[in-house]
Amino acid sequence: MGKLNTVLFGKYQLCRILGTGRLGTVFLAVHLGLSEYRAIKRVPKSFLEYDQFRREALILKELRHPGIPIVYDVEEDENYSYLIEEYLEGESLYDLVKSQGYLPQRLVIRYGIQLTDIMNYLHLAGTTPLLYLDLQPRNLLVCHGTVKLIDFDHAAFSDEANAAADRYGTVGCAAPEQYEKNGKLDERTDLYAIGVILHYLYTGVFPAVPYEPVPSMTPELAAIIRTCLEQKKERRFSSASELNERLKQLEQRGAAATACLQSPLTIALAGSKSGAGTTHIAVGLSVCLRNLGYPNLYEEKNGSGMGAGLGAFTGALRDRCGLMQYHGFVWKPAYGPGVKLPMPSCGLVIADYGHEVEAALAAEPDALILVCDGREWSRGAAESALKCVAERHTPYAAVYNHLAESARVKPPEGIEQSWCFRAPYFADPLKESEGTREFFCQVLDSLKSASEAGMDASGRWSCMRISRWKHPARVLREAAGRARRKKRRGVS
Repeated sequence: MGKLNTVLFGKYQLCRILGTGRLGTVFLAVHLGLSEYRAIKRVPKSFLEYDQFRREALILKELRHPGIPIVYDVEEDENYSYLIEEYLEGESLYDLVKSQGYLPQRLVIRYGIQLTDIMNYLHLAGTTPLLYLDLQPRNLLVCHGTVKLIDFDHAAFSDEANAAADRYGTVGCAAPEQYEKNGKLDERTDLYAIGVILHYLYTGVFPAVPYEPVPSMTPELAAIIRTCLEQKKERRFSSASELNERLKQLEQRGAAATACLQSPLTIALAGSKSGAGTTHIAVGLSVCLRNLGYPNLYEEKNGSGMGAGLGAFTGALRDRCGLMQYHGFVWKPAYGPGVKLPMPSCGLVIADYGHEVEAALAAEPDALILVCDGREWSRGAAESALKCVAERHTPYAAVYNHLAESARVKPPEGIEQSWCFRAPYFADPLKESEGTREFFCQVLDSLKSASEAGMDASGRWSCMRISRWKHPARVLREAAGRARRKKRRGVS
């Protein structure tokens, strides 16, 4: 079965190897009847811990939770056993923090709430609690904003876990009782690891013992993490449900800052003409927002074919909603009106309409960014498009692209100068720099101001949602302050 054109069990066409590890090999396959991707874990029956694999497969087959991969089937042949699982395309929390350094508190709390919900489900899944026992950033994937728990190698029901001769866990994440031969393991063992993960997401490093929060952390979040990391488990939270409630309370206190994400919010982009650079700006905005702690979906609403082209270039695969992902950038290519796909759960959409300004306005987005071609010979088209946008009640900002270094931004008469910006040059929109982050924060601040100025005239609820969005410049200042403090402490 070394060839990847093999069809397993008459229905799974192997595509490529996703990874190899201690337990065996994981393949990407296509279910020929459903045209859906599957992940297939293959383990040799000669493997010393084969019984452990079988136990993992049987446990997972009974679990049904949005944060746990679906196990569709368990198969075997003469030499191997196979676990047929849902294929997940996402980025681990480890890789996410490695690329960004740390995450904003709102995102730390959001992921913490999802993680505690998964743990609460596991702990209540059987007659005795099912313990995971190896929570760590590498075992948690973020798939379109949803945390998924993978790799159940060490999961066990509490009576089995305490009867086992060997103890497992990841150094730096494992609870103190996991290092003790006779230490009693229970639900609070997993809660310790959750505290480690929350601190790691916020700072980019694992916490020291005894626990000391970083100065920039709010007292409320620090208190939650400190309780999780108590050396004596009797002093920790009593259950994942209790920890989940505390995190939700903390999230609700900052609800005004994230009100725009309570229901889908759309920022549309359109160009004054073809070639204005709308897609370049739209992708850059999507990446910047994601790095500021606002998970979002870039949606291609034009016929450029960029979405499909990027998918072919990166080798990204489509999920059941038609979404693709590359290094945390999530996009939905234009499929055409005849393709009907399930709607993904997403709080923020960046809709790229290319040069179709009227189509963007007709969709009634919550805000619009007009990308104006700033070259001299395109000035007429830019002014015409800007006047058209200004006549509507949609909050907007204008971004002048391809503007000569010596030229100034000159909006037509009647257009607010403070709502117009020069786009900086950046070759790769998938890679953010300090200059692009500051630029996009200024544009987002302008949209907020525009919505506040136009709220009374239009009376639209969407405008009010934009106006309650946490000030992006404040997010930028917080991030810069935390970076300076980490540098003073010598944290790389």
